[in-house]
Amino acid sequence: MPGYPDRVDGLLLDRALTGAAQVRPLPEHMAALLRKVSAPPRLAAHLRAVHDAAWHLTAGIAELYPQLVFDREEVLFGAATHDIGKTIHTAELSQPGRYHEQAGYELLIESGVEHRLARFAPTTEPGPLPISASRICWSAWPTRSGRRNGYRSRRPDHLANL
Repeated sequence: MPGYPDRVDGLLLDRALTGAAQVRPLPEHMAALLRKVSAPPRLAAHLRAVHDAAWHLTAGIAELYPQLVFDREEVLFGAATHDIGKTIHTAELSQPGRYHEQAGYELLIESGVEHRLARFAPTTEPGPLPISASRICWSAWPTRSGRRNGYRSRRPDHLANL
């Protein structure tokens, strides 16, 4: 049947992005971006899970530390798109690699995403889901001088000391 694999992949992608599950669906503008780049369903499900973890982290942090200023939109967008470069470097869907990071940044910029949001694509490294999400959160918070932190310059485990 012509087009059958593409149609099935499209249905699986839609299910991964918006289907009923224990994690919240991605906002439509983020889901649309992942559809546009034909994200594999497995990647879409991963990004949705990381987005959900970041949503819970940022909600809890905002409630516990209302004086802490950070851009939640940036954090959530970064969580939902941090591995988008794996649509180009598909081998990294199932094995370690870092080529997807810069490719993801370039893909986001080419798609019209602002640098302030696209900058999360090249700032990941392997780790448990909460740690990856906390790295994204940490790099969105400004320092006292107003500059943004990068997780490479200060470890995310400082979150516990806030």
